Amino acid sequence: NSRWFDDHLEIFHHINLGIGTALGDQGLIVPVLKQVQDMDLMAIAAGLADLTARARDNRLKPEDVRDGTFTLSNHGVSGSLIATPIIISQPQSAILGVGKIAPKWVFRAESPDKPVLRQMMTLSLVFDHRIIDGAPAAKFLQYVKQVVEEPYLLLAA
Repeated sequence: NSRWFDDHLEIFHHINLGIGTALGDQGLIVPVLKQVQDMDLMAIAAGLADLTARARDNRLKPEDVRDGTFTLSNHGVSGSLIATPIIISQPQSAILGVGKIAPKWVFRAESPDKPVLRQMMTLSLVFDHRIIDGAPAAKFLQYVKQVVEEPYLLLAA
């Protein structure tokens, strides 16, 4: 959640979440939900629903697509299981791709000798290596995975 300059790094203290929104034959736009760090999950969901609806109805204002600090690309809504979004809207430094949730046979610790059918989703994180190395980026992705699998952890924080 920062911006690269040749001579310094600006770290944002706010999170303005961009959400990639498909517009059919008209391409893609990334409206931005501002100050997400001050919202609960329900407010974020409502804000994103409002932005995507206004985007698809061509009712966004110029300020609705400015000042993003991190983008979420939900390519799974199109049926894609795996994708790696690499276009990062400047001045952002990362984008999180979310694939389709689909049943998949997996081996789990509780049953290492037999596969179990689970709902699975692929996450992909693309980031600017000038700002962060792979290890802390992987740690962030691991945290996102944990919160998706165990959302009650957010309540304990």
